[in-house]
Amino acid sequence: MKSDWKKYLAVVLPISIAAVALGAYVPELRQLVLLFFYSMPANSFVPVPHELGMIYFGQYYSPVIVALVAAAGTVMVCFVDYQAMNFAFGLKHLRKVKESDLYRGAIQYFLKAPFVSLVVAAAMPFIPFYLFRVLSPTAGYPLRRYMMAIFIGRLPRYYVFALMGATLELPSLAIALVLILGACWLLYKRVSRHLIGIARGEEEPEVVDTVTISNPEESVTA
Repeated sequence: MKSDWKKYLAVVLPISIAAVALGAYVPELRQLVLLFFYSMPANSFVPVPHELGMIYFGQYYSPVIVALVAAAGTVMVCFVDYQAMNFAFGLKHLRKVKESDLYRGAIQYFLKAPFVSLVVAAAMPFIPFYLFRVLSPTAGYPLRRYMMAIFIGRLPRYYVFALMGATLELPSLAIALVLILGACWLLYKRVSRHLIGIARGEEEPEVVDTVTISNPEESVTA
């Protein structure tokens, strides 16, 4: 077993065991323990909608606590995602992602401001985050910065959905979700067109350069 995996398991296993024990002996925290473990597959390649999970758990706990616990679970699985991408990027369907216009457009933002791009993509549900999930490990972006960016980006996103669960009744909640889904779909289409336009040279990345970068790879691997 590689040293990186040994270090990861040395952290994750004790935390997981402690969480299970906490849920077993402190009944009022069982839902939070469930949220912690729910957040792991919900933010990996398993198609589990984490937004609905935040709304559900927001009905029982403070939105701040829900956001923090879910963000912690998300960070726990970042390492697995990162390693899986490095291992599997040669597969045919992942090569297609790299060859797509969406990917080639997204990489323009990533090379200019990788940390900010990750935070924004993790926070905004209308940005195709899977592109940045692929970009980070394949571009050699440091794992710790990747995890920090995901934590910072997901935290406000989780809080908003948990707050919806805590404050809205079912009819209003359903209307809000429909409006959010509609807006996200329209914005997703707009962002996708923008990234494709960048890849084809029809548009420019809307990033203000505060620092001149002579070598884009240095900004990624530093």
